[in-house]
Amino acid sequence: MKLGTKMRVMTSNFEFNKHRLKIAKDLKGKTNKDLAKILSCTEVTISNYLNENKPSVPDFEKIVRLSESLNLPFSFFNSTFDIQVADEQIFFRSYSRIKAQYRNSARAYSEFAIQTLEYFDKKISNLPAFQGFDIDTLVNEPEKAALTLRGDWQLGVLPIKNIIALLESHGIAVFRLPLEVKEVDAFSFYHDGRPIVFLNTAKSAERMRFDAAHELGHLVLHSDDKNVLENMKDKEHEADKFASSFLMPKEAFVAMAPNNLSLPNLINYKKYWKVSLVAMNYNLHVNGLLTDWHNRRNCIEFSKRGYSKTEPDPIEREKPILLNKIVKVLLEKEGRNFYENLDFGYQILDDISFNLISENIKPKLKLL
Repeated sequence: MKLGTKMRVMTSNFEFNKHRLKIAKDLKGKTNKDLAKILSCTEVTISNYLNENKPSVPDFEKIVRLSESLNLPFSFFNSTFDIQVADEQIFFRSYSRIKAQYRNSARAYSEFAIQTLEYFDKKISNLPAFQGFDIDTLVNEPEKAALTLRGDWQLGVLPIKNIIALLESHGIAVFRLPLEVKEVDAFSFYHDGRPIVFLNTAKSAERMRFDAAHELGHLVLHSDDKNVLENMKDKEHEADKFASSFLMPKEAFVAMAPNNLSLPNLINYKKYWKVSLVAMNYNLHVNGLLTDWHNRRNCIEFSKRGYSKTEPDPIEREKPILLNKIVKVLLEKEGRNFYENLDFGYQILDDISFNLISENIKPKLKLL
């Protein structure tokens, strides 16, 4: 028997995947003590089940109990999918402030996304391919890089209608973080040269758009970094600058700004650019359209009115267009249970797919 990081041990006709047990533990927020109680065993036994270098595995009945108690399909623990994503690959915002459990869960969802994309590629041809970014010389100039990319993508200077659909059209896969990990703002990473973005829909539609542009900034500016965790504070600042310039190109933003920057006019203007009131106010300030005093006064007023948490006159939330088309095609070609081909099951796939499957069908679902 070989022991290693991807060791699986046969249990009858079932090949138990220890990595998936680790994932299940993080996804469900369980401790070794919790798992021991579920399986009526000791915590030492659970540690052995989790240890890649130990041959010990739960028997068939215990795996059934895990599946039922954790609300995960039986096939989840029999996965042969080998890809594992490391923290060093992922652009996490505020990495040090995110609990290890949530980082681990985010990594798990990253692996599910990769597995999903591989399945899509097998089933559907002619999906948009990522062509890269031809702006290597501007990696130290975030604002210029953003404007150059807008030019390369022929966006002009008007507001971007749907940034998720825009990313999809250029071969960047976009998924949703389930609410269980809402503590994670958003993140992005490359897998085999393919960019993948996760967004947090627990945030306002405006802030989610900014997150999408922020993650695009990481993908553009920091793609050559061997360890994305190094100098994260500087990288976050650069990605923010990129996002602001990408969503609100300076020349048009300044030229079209209202002369009277009253609160009602500010709200109308932020709605035009489809950004948060706070982000737009900041952009007005850095571009010299608001004095320091005016900026501070606005920030105090926004805080009093709760606008730092709840967006006034919110825009409609954007959803993927390409992903929705893929779901519809698969439902037509493979039938309503096409998700059975993915061993992590319906619920996880629907969660990371913006609930597009459940919106297209209303099946009576059972664990696979």
